[in-house]
Amino acid sequence: MKRISLAQIKAAHKGRVVDILGSTNLKDKLMHMGVFKGKEVAKLSHIGLQGPVVIKVGRSILALGHGVAEKVILEQE
Repeated sequence: MKRISLAQIKAAHKGRVVDILGSTNLKDKLMHMGVFKGKEVAKLSHIGLQGPVVIKVGRSILALGHGVAEKVILEQE
């Protein structure tokens, strides 16, 4: 299993969240959106070099800023 940040994973690939680097406030915000340790997420697209990252979590589609996506660490198969 390979660990990689959400911003670095290629579009149309999936991974399981293993860690969120950042403050408790960031972890709480992401948890309210459905992104937490153990959850599987799929990256749909990445807009530009520093643009937002679009992901699918369960039945929801979210756009996260590049900085936030860098702090979400996934385990990719």
